[in-house]
Amino acid sequence: MVNNLFIDTDVILDIVLDRKEFYDDSSAIFQKFENGEVFLYTSTSIIINAQYVGQKQVSKEKCRSAINYLLSYFIILEADISIIKQAYQSKFSDIEDAIQYYTATKDGMIDFLITRNVKDFKPGANIIPVLTPAQFLKLFKQNS
Repeated sequence: MVNNLFIDTDVILDIVLDRKEFYDDSSAIFQKFENGEVFLYTSTSIIINAQYVGQKQVSKEKCRSAINYLLSYFIILEADISIIKQAYQSKFSDIEDAIQYYTATKDGMIDFLITRNVKDFKPGANIIPVLTPAQFLKLFKQNS
């Protein structure tokens, strides 16, 4: 069975910024896509956030080029007004995280939300598991 993964900003930035501590696990997620083992989803706002944060740490052009390349890996999901209202009515302290969570859970097709910021997604209704790249890779290996 192929898993549908919703990828958060920090996982994208691990690749774009070549974050040594996290690169291998995050890169392995993208490798699973290349191997046909997962489908990758993200949102418009995650792409915008990754560009905004990333270009502060590397050149705007390098960040833009890297994210543009990664776009070929993703199916982009959109937040609509019902998702935004749900986020504002939730117990999430970070509205941006709430919007991502409810975007990922809206249609019931996402199996896992992949982030290194797991603690900020705890207020969700646990509709889908929220895992770090390392946690997902371990689970994937156990189930293979």
